[in-house]
Amino acid sequence: MSQETPIMIAVAPNGARKTQADHPELPLSPRELAHTAKACCEVGAVMLHLHVRDKKQQHTLAPHYYRPAIKAVRDAVGDALIIQITTEAVGIYQPEQQIECVKSLKPEAVSLALREILPEPSFDREAGRFLEWMRRERVSPQFILYSTKDINQFIALQKRGLIQSDTPNVLLVLGRYTASQESNPKDLQPLLDKLPGNLNWWLCAFGKSENACMETAMTKGGHCRVGFENNLLDKHGQTAASNASQVEAIARQAQSRARGLATVEQAKRLMNIR
Repeated sequence: MSQETPIMIAVAPNGARKTQADHPELPLSPRELAHTAKACCEVGAVMLHLHVRDKKQQHTLAPHYYRPAIKAVRDAVGDALIIQITTEAVGIYQPEQQIECVKSLKPEAVSLALREILPEPSFDREAGRFLEWMRRERVSPQFILYSTKDINQFIALQKRGLIQSDTPNVLLVLGRYTASQESNPKDLQPLLDKLPGNLNWWLCAFGKSENACMETAMTKGGHCRVGFENNLLDKHGQTAASNASQVEAIARQAQSRARGLATVEQAKRLMNIR
């Protein structure tokens, strides 16, 4: 199905670990996040993958840090950008705390790593209730899949009826567990060979091969997530000027293809956001 859909671009502008020592344009404060969101929206992004930091600039899932960032972005872009919060554990948060964050905020979209929300079978019941709650509350999940093992778990959850969407959204990740966190476009096809049909799949890729991986994803029907969370370099291997410059480069590639570039209205339909 995604072979025929316009290409959606998300920006992941900061992540959980990098600081402005890594790049001076990496946004951390609500004001900086809003500025980056607006700039990326203007050049083709339809979704912001949002991480926030506490007063010590450390990763946090605390709703009282999320809320001012979400408000600042909304004030800057209105409804022109989907805001997707993260539930990334970073070795700090347990599934119960990740779930509580989502329930407290009721965001329009959220990313979930299956291996974190469901680390072992004893979490099945609570995770099932959480997935059903998101379906009722119209919170759009994107399931993060790092490996064929994660894909098999995703398929098993579909068969058991815990994931009920007719067109779920998943994020495939390249390079996270490779040497020096460098991705390779050739590593995508083994994941696609295991992936079921009738879903929207996105790709993010660590390191300097990000652009080449996105090009491969677009040719195979995927959607793109780019930004400083995973990579600070442009396609020439030079330090990228900004998150917006990375989005703009991918948007130009998407616009040159028959699928074209998705509008935020199209993205909301594809991600079941109402």
